[in-house]
Amino acid sequence: MLRFFCRLLAVLGCTLHAGVGLAATLDGTAFYRERIALPPGAVFDVVLLEVGAAHARSQPIARARHSPPGPPPFVFRLSYDDAAIRSGVRYVVRARIEHEGRALFTTARDIDLRFDGTDAPVRLLLVSGRGEQSARPAMPGSLPATFRGELPGADATVAWHVDLLAAGRYQWRQTFLGKPEPNQFDDIGRWRWDSKRRRIEFRGTQEQPVYFELAENGALRTLDRAGRRIDSAHNDLLQRQADHEPIEPRLHLTGMFSYLADAATIVLCANSERLPVAMEGDYRALEAAYTAARESPGQPVLARLEGRIALRPSAEAGKSPLRTVVVERFIGLAPRETCGQPIAASALRNTYWRLVRLEGESVHAEGQQREPHLVFAAEGERVSGSGGCNRLLGTFAVDGERIKLSPMAATRMACPAGMEQEQRFVRSLEQVVRYRIRGSQLELFANGPQAVARFEAVALP
Repeated sequence: MLRFFCRLLAVLGCTLHAGVGLAATLDGTAFYRERIALPPGAVFDVVLLEVGAAHARSQPIARARHSPPGPPPFVFRLSYDDAAIRSGVRYVVRARIEHEGRALFTTARDIDLRFDGTDAPVRLLLVSGRGEQSARPAMPGSLPATFRGELPGADATVAWHVDLLAAGRYQWRQTFLGKPEPNQFDDIGRWRWDSKRRRIEFRGTQEQPVYFELAENGALRTLDRAGRRIDSAHNDLLQRQADHEPIEPRLHLTGMFSYLADAATIVLCANSERLPVAMEGDYRALEAAYTAARESPGQPVLARLEGRIALRPSAEAGKSPLRTVVVERFIGLAPRETCGQPIAASALRNTYWRLVRLEGESVHAEGQQREPHLVFAAEGERVSGSGGCNRLLGTFAVDGERIKLSPMAATRMACPAGMEQEQRFVRSLEQVVRYRIRGSQLELFANGPQAVARFEAVALP
């Protein structure tokens, strides 16, 4: 028995207190692979749990919370009473990073502990929670569900078809009646039920959220852009259909594509849904580009394509058809970009903003050069960074969504590659008049609707 305790001390870093018994500590680290900075107010929470029977409540044995958690990897120590550990009971370690009640990252799988002296140091992989709420209120009625109706638009009547799907996802189609083709537009994204206001907030590829209220008869009532009722004599309801009749949305899709062991999948940026990719249409062009761009087998790479989400037979006998992405036109890959973290907006100031897209083209880091980036000072009006070859320094002024950057001063190094990209970067900054932050992504605009530069917030090592 003494030798067992000694082994446990060596592995878990335990300490023995005279007259009290054995007080143990469990050390470990947690990390996530995405190069995404956490927003202010994020909390890292790790817990040692006693897992009971299938319907029994898990009992926490020890817990640690860190706010702010700092950059990954997150180092933690759990202190617990050894007397609480019982033979024949399952114990696991779980962790999550939360922000305002929503899970940004959670453990990919439970880590089981045996407490027999053979446990290795705990190392937890966290995967994106993509904004799932803890204890999200459920919307009345079963899902999936289909809603239809014709609503007045600015210059045409719009026929709506809305599919509410499980896991807070939706797809819809708007058809502008009487307008020449193309007059049909599809969208996918996430929906959130507000039980207090009895309304649904839809967030997809459109810039602004769309709101519907749940009417007394189970229909959806359209609301204005601020989520308020519209005073109108026209129809404002989408009626729930007796059966779920899903559309096959056709639209521009962006997501993290990967191919491994003869299986192709994509995690869509708009709704975080992981779907298989059919090996038809323009798929071969996508796979060839991915094989050339990936750094390791199975590595996710951001892909852009035009396609549709259709039902395809499952490879497993007896299984229902699967929602599958069909590639109709492969557009390109962006190996340095990710979907980002859309839930909690990063701050403009005191964030390392890595340049990932310039004038519509993916940005490349040349050799051992620094990656192009900007950092807006936490205080004052100083902005600094790198164009890839030379260091940059200037000033900025912000007024609401308006932003003005001074001409950048730069060092005068001449690099063998990347100078043309750096010069375009510096010139584009002089044209910027406004900015927009969506989650962990920053976009800078000139006078047009398209961003001249896109950045991602980076978690620094």
